[in-house]
Parts: sequence; structure tokens; C-alpha cells
Amino acid sequence: MIKKEVTSEERQRQKEHEEKISQLEKLADRLERMRVGDYVTNLNKTSRLIWLNLVSGIARGVGLTIGATLVIAIIFKIISALVNLNVPYLSEMMQDILDTLQSRYQVHREIKDRN
Repeated sequence: MIKKEVTSEERQRQKEHEEKISQLEKLADRLERMRVGDYVTNLNKTSRLIWLNLVSGIARGVGLTIGATLVIAIIFKIISALVNLNVPYLSEMMQDILDTLQSRYQVHREIKDRN
């Protein structure tokens, strides 16, 4: 039996090979944690992609509507409280704003009731 000695060049290639395998394993682990496979699967299933986008769009719309309603209600309450403080110029200005908002709301309600 003849023993072949491993040269330094072969050792270097072996070391590079092991480093590349280690890097590939790290990359595969990262991709698995990022769930890239699930993402690619969703891209290939058009109906699922459409469904997910529809549901997320509805959720955003509902969230925006609820958020805007709450903000407007809070602003309306703050303005009402300022009017009740009876600060001379500020109360008049705030009352004008409230009257304008209420009249516009009434007009929109009448138009809606006609239809």
C-alpha cells in the first residue's frame, strides 16, 4: 500500500471547500429563517396572492377609517370643551367652526336621505 502524502496545496483546497460549505449552510439557514420558500410559494400561487392582498387592503381601510374617526371625534371634543370655557375671541371662533361642521354634516345627511 502506498500512502499518498497530502500536499499543502490540497490542504488549502480542502480548507477553502470547507469554508464554502460553511458559508452555504449559513446562507441556507438565513433563507430558512426569512421564510423565502413561503414567499416564493405565494408568488407562484396567484389566487393566494390576490386573496392576501385583498384581505390586507380591507384591514388597512378599516383601520384607517376607525383611526380617522377617533381622531376627528377627539378634536371635536377638544373644540367643544374650548367653546365651553367662554374665552372671548377663542370661543366665538370655535363656535363658528362647530356650526360650520354641523351644517355640512346636516347637508350631507339630507342628501343621503333623499337618495
